[in-house]
Amino acid sequence: MANPRQRKANRSGNRNTRRTANKHKKRVVITGNPIIKANWDKKKTLKQNYENLGLLTTLNGSTGGNEKLNPLKPEEGTEDGTELKELTEEEIEKLKKTLKPGEGVIQRDDDGNVVRVIVGEQKTHDEILEEAAQPVVAKTDVVRALEEQAANALKIEKFQSGFEESWIGELIAKHGDDYEAMFWDKQLNQYQQTASQLKKKCQKFLKAHSKQ
Repeated sequence: MANPRQRKANRSGNRNTRRTANKHKKRVVITGNPIIKANWDKKKTLKQNYENLGLLTTLNGSTGGNEKLNPLKPEEGTEDGTELKELTEEEIEKLKKTLKPGEGVIQRDDDGNVVRVIVGEQKTHDEILEEAAQPVVAKTDVVRALEEQAANALKIEKFQSGFEESWIGELIAKHGDDYEAMFWDKQLNQYQQTASQLKKKCQKFLKAHSKQ
């Protein structure tokens, strides 16, 4: 049974919510990688820990954007030294490929008026698969340790199953090395593999059978 002081406290809206908030607060327990576990600070949030370790909490970029003033100096121009004013249409298309979707280069005149806006284009699925990964220099000791661990990890070679070998063999027998034709073959390419994916599977199939 509540006493008068407890009843008065219940009627007031000034409740101590700290204990309730701490009750529902989830505690992050690292049970996976030992390197991350050893460098984890329990007093910091997940986002703060990831930033200190040099990791990303999400692979998606932040929404919105900020304009970088003078991203290309007039005397430098693009990476090859060509000024934006002198770029041909072919060179502009190449510049677009170096920009990520949502990124752009704004060219202004001496009065600050926008002369040209070059926006990065979305790459196709085949272009993403064929593009070589750009090396990134590790910024923290933790990232360097994780990279070294991944490099020394046991690599297991994946082999094509009997069904996949039979399927790829039919595609090669029918289309040879015409991967675009394989892509449009609705009867054999039922799983809608792209031309780039089919090319890699065919090359792996031919390499395996050339050793036999």
